Amino acid sequence: MTRLKVAVISASAGNWPLYVAQDKGYFAAEGLEVQLTVTRSSVKHMEDLKAGGVYDLGIQAADHIIRAVEAGSDLFMLLGVSTPNQSLIVRPDVRSYADLRGGKIGVDGLATGFALLLRGLLRQNGLQEGRDYELVQVGGTGERFDAVLEGVVAGAFLDGPTDLVAESLGFHRLGGNLDYLPEYQGTVAATRRSWACDNEAAVLRFIRAYVAASDWLHQREHREEASDILCGHLPAGRDLAAQTYDRYMQSRTFNSRARLNVAGVSAAIEVMAATGQLPGVPGDPSRYCDLSLYERAMGAL
Repeated sequence: MTRLKVAVISASAGNWPLYVAQDKGYFAAEGLEVQLTVTRSSVKHMEDLKAGGVYDLGIQAADHIIRAVEAGSDLFMLLGVSTPNQSLIVRPDVRSYADLRGGKIGVDGLATGFALLLRGLLRQNGLQEGRDYELVQVGGTGERFDAVLEGVVAGAFLDGPTDLVAESLGFHRLGGNLDYLPEYQGTVAATRRSWACDNEAAVLRFIRAYVAASDWLHQREHREEASDILCGHLPAGRDLAAQTYDRYMQSRTFNSRARLNVAGVSAAIEVMAATGQLPGVPGDPSRYCDLSLYERAMGAL
């Protein structure tokens, strides 16, 4: 068995293909023992991923990889995981976007892609950062939910099924990132080129196992078992897990066959450039992505 250390930011439905690959034996079938670590912070996650030695691969927001490459890192995206499907969950007393004026809104990191999408959604609904609201760096989905529960912030983007848990407790959903920008490559699998070069066989096996798990997850007849798998990894009720499955499949949250959405990467680049997150002329998506390993892995399936 080859051991791979894989980092995720939060324990959430966004990791569903990974959970399937573990529980259904797709990783084991490829001779892999995958150790998942929840970092609870995209910032710390990114620091360790760039440095190497802590994690081999990371499930991370595409904009972080773009920003890291621009700063000289040899990171690259090799798999497309998901389009963001984040719900803006707010306190029970908040009934409209206007009610957020003067309040604080929780984010993972102030410069993350999801924070950029949140700013865009709020701007689309008449709110301007600094004038109407303040963004507060809190951490991953669980930490953001706690901040909303405790009244530290008026609202936050929450992933599934945490958003459904919040709604069941009386919190409201004002909208989501898909209302603002539906074509956006959000989460990707990334690693360092130097590590991938030295561990090419393991990378190809990881890709094959992940794609096989994703294919299984997308088959509707597996809805009930997939819900059980999610409940085994998250403190979620089975009904909420099934509802999350329906919502994710309907909105096509997960990339088909885990292939990078290059147009979605371009959309991320454009959003970053428009908000001053990228210096100079935005780079071509190929600067941050490499599909060659994916193509080779898929050729063996």
